[in-house]
Amino acid sequence: MTKLLHMEGKNTDLEKLYASVKNFLLKENFNIVKDDVTEKAYHLRAVKTHVTRIIIGAARDVEVVIAGDPNNYAVIILVGAWGKNMAVSATTGFIIASTVAAPAALAVGSIAAAGSYLTAKMFEEKLHDKIASKISEFSS
Repeated sequence: MTKLLHMEGKNTDLEKLYASVKNFLLKENFNIVKDDVTEKAYHLRAVKTHVTRIIIGAARDVEVVIAGDPNNYAVIILVGAWGKNMAVSATTGFIIASTVAAPAALAVGSIAAAGSYLTAKMFEEKLHDKIASKISEFSS
């Protein structure tokens, strides 16, 4: 899932915006695995790899790129979820639970994949809203 925000004429403090995104993800218990800052770009990648994240199907990785200058920039948000590929998730559910109840496992895997997608989509919206509010806060 990908979202793009393009801002013009906001005179936003991009360094503060980037720091607030990073702090938000840390508070959400993500591990920062990539933190690259260049003259006109900020690139952050964070992941959650806990087994419980897989089971409940929550967002597993987030990538945020802020590129441009304070008056003309883009923010790209990418959120990955375990249920992103529902066929793979359904098959995984089938394999994991096949020793218990094979036919039911496929259905459970499919339901879990759909739930995973929705959970990640909700997190994506939450992150988008947080970034949008911080853009207002850090712009003059």
